Amino acid sequence: MRDSGVLLQIIHAGMVKAGLDVAAIYTRLGYHADKLTQKDLRTPHRLQAFFWEIVEAVTGDPDIGLHLCPHLPVYRGEVIEYLFFSSPTFRDGCNRALKYLRLVSDALEVRLVEDEKGPRFTVIGAALQAPQLRHTEICMVYEAMQFAKSVTESNYKPLRVRLRCTQRAEVSEYEKVFGCPVEFEAEQNEIYFDPALLEYRSPRWDPDLLRLHEELAEKRLSSIERQDLIERIRTVFSQKLELEQCDLEDVAQELDVPARRLRFELARAGTSFSQLLSDFRYALARKLLRSTEEPIEHIVYLTGFSEPSTFYRAFKRWSGMTPVQYREQKRAAAREQNGKATADTLSAIVGATRKA
Repeated sequence: MRDSGVLLQIIHAGMVKAGLDVAAIYTRLGYHADKLTQKDLRTPHRLQAFFWEIVEAVTGDPDIGLHLCPHLPVYRGEVIEYLFFSSPTFRDGCNRALKYLRLVSDALEVRLVEDEKGPRFTVIGAALQAPQLRHTEICMVYEAMQFAKSVTESNYKPLRVRLRCTQRAEVSEYEKVFGCPVEFEAEQNEIYFDPALLEYRSPRWDPDLLRLHEELAEKRLSSIERQDLIERIRTVFSQKLELEQCDLEDVAQELDVPARRLRFELARAGTSFSQLLSDFRYALARKLLRSTEEPIEHIVYLTGFSEPSTFYRAFKRWSGMTPVQYREQKRAAAREQNGKATADTLSAIVGATRKA
């Protein structure tokens, strides 16, 4: 499962606005904030627990998700927002937009429920069970409320909120953030609101624009599904490459996808099976040469080649150098970097000694 980069951008903007030490957070994560601007960024959902663990540790705040909420920008400017604006009513906008929630996250689950208890959104922001993911769900509940307020020109007002997580801060803090009564340890996150809002009519309703926005949403969803297919193919490569020769028919059978369909979807994604296999082998070869002491003879077979000569020719074609040259180049760069770090450390010690 993966999350859209827009979620990271929202949290990042909130952390900056709240004055958190984002440099320390990203250093401990081993991540660079400039990656957030990459188009079509999608990150593994399982990393969220690690992310929040680091944020908690750096800030010393066990309810950091709650305290970030007032600083989070509203989710906007995406096709889901356009679907709301161009739909005739709030109910119609909800039903359309929720079909395309995968554009935001594979793990995020939001539903519009209408029954005798009253209309409400149910929100599950995390597919995994980890205590740190309470922050994800609190932030997603808050974002859902602010988004609803935005697309209804502030007509949306929550009546009460029920959270799955336990209470950590004072109840008054939660109620100040959400603007309504808050309950805890519910079966699911719920946001109740006035039934009249369902009939709120969008002043921007336009059936022609609605059709265009739905087409755009379908196109983007298809692109994500093709990217998911590519990730599944790479997973099969990692499992089968050193055991046997990988060809399209083998992988298609493993994925339970007709070979013709697999070839067609890869073409639509702007790639091919042979290109994916070549890229995977090259990336794996670089990693093994750079990060391990595996003899090159072993790397030949780990990357799915039957003969060393074939591997050498392929690697020279990929990189412009032989595997031996590549390994030596990376080792030399590592030695230079380590030497610089040692020199900096010695310089600091000498400087400190002189001052003493």
